[in-house]
Amino acid sequence: MSRLRGPQTRQPSSPLLVRGAVAALFPRVPSGPALQLPRRAGELVPAVTLEELKGAQSRIRERSAPGPDGVPNVALKLAIAARPDVFLRVYTTCLETGVFPSGWKR
Repeated sequence: MSRLRGPQTRQPSSPLLVRGAVAALFPRVPSGPALQLPRRAGELVPAVTLEELKGAQSRIRERSAPGPDGVPNVALKLAIAARPDVFLRVYTTCLETGVFPSGWKR
């Protein structure tokens, strides 16, 4: 196992350098109002179907790192399986109103 370890690296001595690296690698995303998209008058938006939701659920990789919300993918898949009605309502409402949480836009 010792052959796999690389040489010891020194810790950065400049707090300014560390802050700059952290800011570049982990930018702060301001939480703001939801993004509202314009809709055309009389445009009908079909509801999200259970088949579409299950298809999206099956494409979620469980062993991937969580997104900006911090929710583990396995928890998201379990939540969709437990309450698909809630997810269908939320996604359909977002499409109908054209309003999406700002966190989804990252």
